[in-house]
Amino acid sequence: MLTHYCRTILTSLFITFVSLFLFSHVFFTVAYANQVSVDEPNLEYFNSIKNSVFSDEYSALPHYKVTKKHFDRDGHNLLFADAKRTLESGDDLIEFPAGQKLLQANGICFAGKWVINEQSEYSGFYAANTSVPILARISVSLSGTTQKDKRAMGMAIKVFGSPQSPQHDQTLNLFLLHSLGGIKTDAVLDLEMDNEPELGSLPPFSQLLTAHRLESDLKDADALYSKEKANARFRPVSHLAKIDKNGSKVEDIHSPQWIKVKTAPTIARVDKLDFRDELDLKHYEGNQLRYQIYAAKAHNKGKSKATWEEVGYIQFTESIRSKSCDTRLHFRHPSIH
Repeated sequence: MLTHYCRTILTSLFITFVSLFLFSHVFFTVAYANQVSVDEPNLEYFNSIKNSVFSDEYSALPHYKVTKKHFDRDGHNLLFADAKRTLESGDDLIEFPAGQKLLQANGICFAGKWVINEQSEYSGFYAANTSVPILARISVSLSGTTQKDKRAMGMAIKVFGSPQSPQHDQTLNLFLLHSLGGIKTDAVLDLEMDNEPELGSLPPFSQLLTAHRLESDLKDADALYSKEKANARFRPVSHLAKIDKNGSKVEDIHSPQWIKVKTAPTIARVDKLDFRDELDLKHYEGNQLRYQIYAAKAHNKGKSKATWEEVGYIQFTESIRSKSCDTRLHFRHPSIH
């Protein structure tokens, strides 16, 4: 009985992670191989989405609840429907049927740029001399937002590229997470995030039933698109290596298996109870914040044996806590092919 209960808890951790990847928060756009120039149509579209996200700042921070009572309405399974939508729809702004995100409900959004300034073998958005605009959202998987909570923190990045992309979307998306179960920490800036995170600690006991409900719906939705390759522990990043600056397919594709981001320890940490207050850019030098980008190739013994190399950085230049950030910004999630 105890063994079965432990397995049940561990299963819930995987679901928490899938929730982050199937309902997140931030985006990447279309990939460029070599020197990237951002043309006017791209900037126009970027500004239109950014202006919407920055249009309705909160006067006071809300605390949206992630609970299974929101997962169904009038006999319809909203959770499964939302999971399918994140894998199908390339829309960058939508009106969520439940009036909020069913998962990753509380977050903070950023505008900035994705910069690759180091030479490497990688192509597309990972090639040297790449600089493109992004919107990003850092959020927590379940309901807890404060230092006393176990927080499974994630970052979603939306990069804006060529409107001539052969994939019909004007944006591509990258999803990174610190751990599946979350941990207690005073500073979110101390947490590294990557696309195949560690297990971490157990989620709050009070939300185990919510995690169980997530299991079947999110796994089933992922399996519809990733087929036999479905893997709740991993979100691919190879799609960012496949498109050049003209929106054309890269012929000689070289992609990392793993991407991670982390801030420099020299950046002053801000002691704030809620992560959305901690990450408000007004607390940082120049009202900006930088995450370094690291890439690693596939290794037959897994991520722990991989060799990481620094390839660039994410520079956040504006931040917002807004209703559109939490309830309208939509991220399409890559399936595993």
